[in-house]
Amino acid sequence: MERIRLDYNYTSSVFIKGGMGEADFEQYKEKARLGLSRLIDLVNSGAVGFPNLKGQNTVAMKSFAKEIKGSVNDFIVAGIGGSSLGLETLCDALLPFGYNSLSYGERGSKPRIWVADNVDPSKVASIMNTCEPDDTFLCVISKSGSTVETAANFNIIYEWLKSNVKDISKKVVVITDPEKGIMRSIASEKKFRAFDVPSNVGGRYSVLSPVGLLPAAVLGMDIDRLIKGGASVTADNYEMILVLASIYMYYMDKGRNMNVMMPYSSRLKSFSAWFCQLWGESLGKRYDRSGKEVFFGSTPVPSVGVVDQHSLVQLFKEGPSDKLVTFIEVLNHESDKTLKSSFPAYDYLSGHTMGELCNVELKATEAALKNTGKPSLKLTVDVLDEYTLGQLFMLYQYVVPVIGLAYDIDPFDQPGVEEGKQYAYGLLGREGFEAKKKTFTEIYRKQNDFIL
Repeated sequence: MERIRLDYNYTSSVFIKGGMGEADFEQYKEKARLGLSRLIDLVNSGAVGFPNLKGQNTVAMKSFAKEIKGSVNDFIVAGIGGSSLGLETLCDALLPFGYNSLSYGERGSKPRIWVADNVDPSKVASIMNTCEPDDTFLCVISKSGSTVETAANFNIIYEWLKSNVKDISKKVVVITDPEKGIMRSIASEKKFRAFDVPSNVGGRYSVLSPVGLLPAAVLGMDIDRLIKGGASVTADNYEMILVLASIYMYYMDKGRNMNVMMPYSSRLKSFSAWFCQLWGESLGKRYDRSGKEVFFGSTPVPSVGVVDQHSLVQLFKEGPSDKLVTFIEVLNHESDKTLKSSFPAYDYLSGHTMGELCNVELKATEAALKNTGKPSLKLTVDVLDEYTLGQLFMLYQYVVPVIGLAYDIDPFDQPGVEEGKQYAYGLLGREGFEAKKKTFTEIYRKQNDFIL
């Protein structure tokens, strides 16, 4: 695959006791091919749509971005989970650190970006206290419109805007289902501008749809390059997808039930969080597709190098043998600096760059894990830009459902999440959820003996 490489030496039995031998690779690649064929069948039937995002038309999104450029100072996104984590990854990876602290001119007349995800009153209050209503645009992202956290943040920010601006319809854009749902109805009623999330693209698979692309365009990112990078993932006949899925499945079956995502770049810290939602929500299932109870899945662990060499690597290296670590290496770090020692004790650093130091530490961690028989694999990109980020997004959007479908798990639903949502609706008095409130009351029993 152009611009992204996979090094899986330290998952092999050549280097790791209990690692994958040639026969294991063949066995698990065949299993991965089964998962891939099932995924392709779902795509061909129209049930799953994320692979088709590579053919979408971006003209309207770029036109919208051009229209509001220079007209607002702040762009607030109300969304959570699949409606926010991809965007936060884009912002951390492709915008300068401290972007919101830059002046309007330094930002190139593009707005500051704020993500109202959690229903934490202090966070939302701080966003509104920082922004001026007349100079703010609100983007609401919810496929159904029923996500309670997004609904709450939307209502709070909408009332704040409505109380302070003349024409609220010119201050809100909605990204939602093309035909149905609460948010689609609201957009039609209030005459808000609306962009579609394809009905067969789930939230955690939606970063390369308007969910991620519209805010990215507003912030000046090259959304066509993001799509092009994503489209390149299948250019090698799915080879990297099949190999990655095979490795993950092998080690899951061997009891390594923790999957660590550890990019060596602060710019990819949010990518680890995005990966964790994709992996956890897609694969953590009580039942398989036939209804058999299986309690399938493994636990994703977000990490970032080199910071977590000083916290988690001690556990990864010398703790339980229950983890597989995936490193991401960036060969050429942006704004790299050459070190020059001002003190004799640090002369060994002179002439080296900070990016070189970062990558040396990655290799050192690979070696340290190998030395205690702990497996790891590494993805390498030459630079971190729209193209390579699109590749990383699409690569894992394929790998995860291939794994799930290989084990006959549905990687596109989230019944465990829905149950909690429904209890919350009942407790909040939403019409139609009275029975859920009753069920919750029966379940949620506690004894004072166990409360200090």
